[in-house]
Amino acid sequence: MCNDENSAPHAVRYLNAQLAVLHKNAELCLQEHTNSRKEENKHSYALAEFAVQRPAATTQIPSMADSLFYASFQAPELKFICAHDVLLKITFSEGHMISESSRTTQRQTIKFEEGLTVTYRVNFRTRRIVGNDQKIGDYGSAIELIILDLDKAALSSIDPEPTGGRDVFLRYLTQYLELIHSAGNHVLFSLPQFDQRATQAELNYSLIGDSIEYYDWLENINGVTFEQMNAYMSSVWLKSAMLAQEQVPSSTTDWRPRCLAEFSRSEGKYPFRMQLGAPTVKILCEREVVIWFDIDELHFFAEANFEAGPVKAFKGWKVAVVVNIVYSKDTAGHAITIVFDMSNARYHDALSDYPGLDENDEVMLDYYDLIVSFFSEEYLQILYNAHYHIIYSHDTRWEKFRKMSFDSQEASDGSWWSLELGDSSGISSRETIQRTKMFGFDQVTAISQGSLNSQFSSTSHTAFHTWTYDSYFSATYKPFSLQLLSNNRALVWVHLANGNLKPLKEWVPDDGSEAQEFRDWRVAFEVEIKMCSQAELEGAGSTTYASSAYCREHGNFVDRELRHIYLDLAHAEYVHDYSNFGDMRNLEGNSRSLLLKLQAVVYYLTEYYFPFLCRDGLNVITSIPIWKLDFVANRSLPSYALTNVTFHIYSKVEVTRHNWTQVTPGQEPIIVVLGTTGSRPLPSAQLEFSTGWIVHANRGFSHGTIGIAKRVFIEERLLSLLANVNALTTMIPVLIDPSQGFRGLTLKKWAEHDQRKDRPSKWELQPSEGEGCLKYLWEHCEEWRYQLRGNSNMMSSTQGISCAPRCQTVIVHLRLCADTLIGITRNYVELPTAVKQGALHIKISGKVELSLSLQVGRAETQTASSSVSWSTNVTVQTIGSGIKVNTLGSHDPVFTKGSLSENNSRFRNPMDMLRESFPEKVDLDELVQEIRAFEGSWQYCYPLANPYSLASPVFNDDGDLLFELRRFGTSAIRVGAGATSPTGARIGRPASPANGAQRSHSRGRRTGRPSSPAPHSPLRSASTPAAAVSSHAQAAFGEFINVVNGATVGGGSTGRQVPVRVLTNMGVV
Repeated sequence: MCNDENSAPHAVRYLNAQLAVLHKNAELCLQEHTNSRKEENKHSYALAEFAVQRPAATTQIPSMADSLFYASFQAPELKFICAHDVLLKITFSEGHMISESSRTTQRQTIKFEEGLTVTYRVNFRTRRIVGNDQKIGDYGSAIELIILDLDKAALSSIDPEPTGGRDVFLRYLTQYLELIHSAGNHVLFSLPQFDQRATQAELNYSLIGDSIEYYDWLENINGVTFEQMNAYMSSVWLKSAMLAQEQVPSSTTDWRPRCLAEFSRSEGKYPFRMQLGAPTVKILCEREVVIWFDIDELHFFAEANFEAGPVKAFKGWKVAVVVNIVYSKDTAGHAITIVFDMSNARYHDALSDYPGLDENDEVMLDYYDLIVSFFSEEYLQILYNAHYHIIYSHDTRWEKFRKMSFDSQEASDGSWWSLELGDSSGISSRETIQRTKMFGFDQVTAISQGSLNSQFSSTSHTAFHTWTYDSYFSATYKPFSLQLLSNNRALVWVHLANGNLKPLKEWVPDDGSEAQEFRDWRVAFEVEIKMCSQAELEGAGSTTYASSAYCREHGNFVDRELRHIYLDLAHAEYVHDYSNFGDMRNLEGNSRSLLLKLQAVVYYLTEYYFPFLCRDGLNVITSIPIWKLDFVANRSLPSYALTNVTFHIYSKVEVTRHNWTQVTPGQEPIIVVLGTTGSRPLPSAQLEFSTGWIVHANRGFSHGTIGIAKRVFIEERLLSLLANVNALTTMIPVLIDPSQGFRGLTLKKWAEHDQRKDRPSKWELQPSEGEGCLKYLWEHCEEWRYQLRGNSNMMSSTQGISCAPRCQTVIVHLRLCADTLIGITRNYVELPTAVKQGALHIKISGKVELSLSLQVGRAETQTASSSVSWSTNVTVQTIGSGIKVNTLGSHDPVFTKGSLSENNSRFRNPMDMLRESFPEKVDLDELVQEIRAFEGSWQYCYPLANPYSLASPVFNDDGDLLFELRRFGTSAIRVGAGATSPTGARIGRPASPANGAQRSHSRGRRTGRPSSPAPHSPLRSASTPAAAVSSHAQAAFGEFINVVNGATVGGGSTGRQVPVRVLTNMGVV
């Protein structure tokens, strides 16, 4: 036994010899001792005989006649197959078994053939006992123990199979293994070391086999089959081989990623270069595998620069290496990884093959030694450094994408139908919406990743279904799939259902080659997502682009342009890690053929198919119209018309191609389109993170969300339009002739009053009372008190009138008689912050109260009062895939008679006064027209295929208006008589002012110029100096105090908070 050889075969002989001797001792025990078969002696003869006695046996000594199971055995044999497992062969000499039929009570005796062999795979461990005994020598000695783990023995084979009762047979054998273990036969001595050798004998049990047939290969390791390992390594090799091709676009120039497919070395005596095929493995045991490296071509050169041709070439060499492996699974159970251990790699010469090697040629033997040394000592470390030491990796989170279906079957009722539900991001859907923040942007459109994939599924363009390049490439396609990444990038999968191609020759299509078929390939690319103007888009001149909805609506107008968010397919980078080849199981013996096929597919896609899509503008995923600054200065654009826009990919954490599978469902990145209106600059380049913006409550799908800022929609548009309502419903008392008392009074609308019509009638937000709505108030109070004294006997009374929307007060003091008029107007706007059954109810209501009082001398005061109330409900109802605006539940002004004194001859009936001045109907047409622009298909953000519609409007905590994006369908189309757009009649919405259309109605405050006040109206500006008033003239003293929305302001434009006293000959101003 030499020190430089594998001593494992010697150790195996030594171990089997021990078993043979122990078996012989057991046989002699039975032969030489009559009472040896007693129970207490069973451990002594366990290797030779085993019996299980009948329950009612006539004797206590086990025998063949009285046994349920009896067997005598030949000497057991160990066959080592690796450094961890050994095959234990148990061979029967004779025996039988009593088996009961499960169908009958009859017993059957089954005899065992001589030579019946049962083989178990048994794990073993080694223990080394080191001693230092002077009786042995003045040096250390060692004994190595082999310990068989019989308790966990796994059945490998039964030859021949028993004719019946297999399960019972195996149960008895399990008892037999337990007996062998308890008898101590599971511990054996390996080769002793009692000599003075300084080194331990090398024992490589894995290298014992002299052929591939010697080994008992395992099918799997913890459920991972060797076919799965080979398929994984084939895929990884394919990636490396693709990177080795200079013409394939790649972001890396490092040689290490290519080392699995090719390697060259210029140093040393024999420079060499080799092309490698896909490595393959077979499983020795749960901790060891044999890995074969296939050298397709091996060239040796005389010079290190490889410029001259090779001096020697070989093909088809196979180098086998035994490696230990490490199996790992993450705590969550998602990822399984198997890697080889660098510490104990062993070259296996018997399983290697070197065709063309002449063992009599010294130079060839040098080549052989060089290659063996390279693979045994260096190459595995190179693979480790390049992360190719992984022979299998699987993440179940990747399966979620493979199983995901984008067949445009998203829920028609969206995800906002119940905002009380929790969504997959872990927070409630209501919180997702209520906590959104716009951070200064006027509009935010959040588009989900699922929506983009749904659009790819819905597109009807022929190029997304079938495409052919001459006779070289033809394929039918399933929908593209897309995974958003941070930094405005995305993974795009081109799903080739089936097709055929001609391979390449020197990177051009080869006319002379035969077409090759492929099926169910998903080819992954990483692309950048960019934004460009209409003029910058490559496909803007195509007929496909010209026929698109966004081009028809917005592409041919001087006052706006289109901005396009598109996939930069021109610079797509092939990503092998996430590509999948459905018709590939493993590449054993066929790796080069598949490489050429994949090269051709990537070539045809990147060089011809992607440019074709770009030329037709089919790489555009979102289009947004932008109004030009030069054309919007003198136009009143609606709240949704953008003048500046940008976009980015929005997510809570950074998502890359390496970690996207680990993103929690519901927290995938989204595209946010950010814009401002009214020529305002963008507040920042990106939107800060607040919430996910996308609701995933209903089956986890939503196209997205659009938010319009409170300042833009409510304050600048909605409340501005509703301010007209205040101007039309606020009544201002006008005293035409003081001498007529109440008979000389009339009411005028704020909008028709010369001194009020140009003043604002603004709404004020009220403190929240936890009612789930935003409440705004307009209040005006106006009180007139008129007193007259003197000897003219024109009147001998005190009269007053008051009329107010949010407290404006005018007091006029005239002695002897007094008239008082009090008018109060209160209007409310209620904007709910919660969706109820998919509808948003905007309630606008108001009430005007008018009261008159008259006192003549000291007589009893006479009074009269009346009021008018009105209410309009603008309901934005989600119907089908869109919204519908109606005013159901509204009512026209309702006048109440109120109280009237019996002696009322001096009064004008206050109800008549209100009827004369108050509008017959509170017109909210401007508001309705503004909101109806949200009906039908949304024409201010265009996806790839089906247009969006807006649904489920709601206000967030900041008062911003939010809608859910849905796929526009016929159920959302509103048929109505709207104004005509510049491009022709449209169904679904009236023409938008953003498109240059005029309002379909007249604005209420401009229906006609109000008549000027009467010449002697107290509202007329004073023109007569006080000195011109006769000393005998009647003296009238007036005081005017205007209180609007709770704040006192001075008369006129000075804003001073002091009374204005004006003396005239006819009245008070």
